[in-house]
Amino acid sequence: MFILHPDAQRLEFSLEPRWIRHMHKPHDFSFGPVSTPLPVFWLMLDGERTIQIEDECHVIRKGDLIVFPPGLPYQLLSAEAGSPVRYLSLSCTVRLGPFDFHELYPFPKLTAVFDEAIFHRLADHWMESVRLFDQFVALYEHDASDGSPSSLAVSLALLRVQGALQQWFAHLMALLGPQLPEQPPDIDPRIIKACTYLQEHVHEPLTLEKLAAHVYLSPSHFSYLFRRALGQPPAQYVRSYRIRLAKELLLQTSWPVGEISQRVGYGELSEFSRAFRHASGLSPQAYRQQWRHTNI
Repeated sequence: MFILHPDAQRLEFSLEPRWIRHMHKPHDFSFGPVSTPLPVFWLMLDGERTIQIEDECHVIRKGDLIVFPPGLPYQLLSAEAGSPVRYLSLSCTVRLGPFDFHELYPFPKLTAVFDEAIFHRLADHWMESVRLFDQFVALYEHDASDGSPSSLAVSLALLRVQGALQQWFAHLMALLGPQLPEQPPDIDPRIIKACTYLQEHVHEPLTLEKLAAHVYLSPSHFSYLFRRALGQPPAQYVRSYRIRLAKELLLQTSWPVGEISQRVGYGELSEFSRAFRHASGLSPQAYRQQWRHTNI
């Protein structure tokens, strides 16, 4: 009889929603450019518009599945005339072990769903996820309004959202699978362990020597294995992870910027602000404010 045992070397899959929306927008609705630390998915239901991802423009219409990649600026361009647009929007964290899914399996930016049955199946699961997410938000906000801790009903509502989201993702992967690599990059288990460690200890000083010692390697050999596996030196990966985590916390919490700076491992707020502006072109406050006025 087969029994599934925990395996420290296996890349565990996790999926957490950030928003799930059914959007109706007039022809002149526009936004951006913006960028997000998480992937954003759209499914066009009606209408036609032009989007820009980095320097590439795409005309999108009914049946198009769009993935806005994390970290890249994108925008919806204004139209002088035309019909309203209707689309489904979703953002979530998708992780394999300590890695973001898109690091190992980059999503295609634009996929036309020509098969009507596949389109309707994906749209139906997406709409069900919207319905369950709206129920969860209503329960959560009700508890928050009277200062009560989240109830069991809120936890169960979130569980239902997560279940629907996993079904949605399975349909998404059935559609996008042929465009993705069959296997992820071959990553040394010691590098996986080091990445897990650095994420759990991101608030602490993280030197090359400390990371190498955690997996019983010399700094030079650890750096070689790390570059070979992930295409960048450990110090660059740590900096990128800290800024990405800071962006998530700026969008998902109301914590003061100084607290976020401490949580992502910067001792001084001024050092954090310089690093954030260098990486994103905006101050932490401006990045947070930009998203407060964006509903996509």
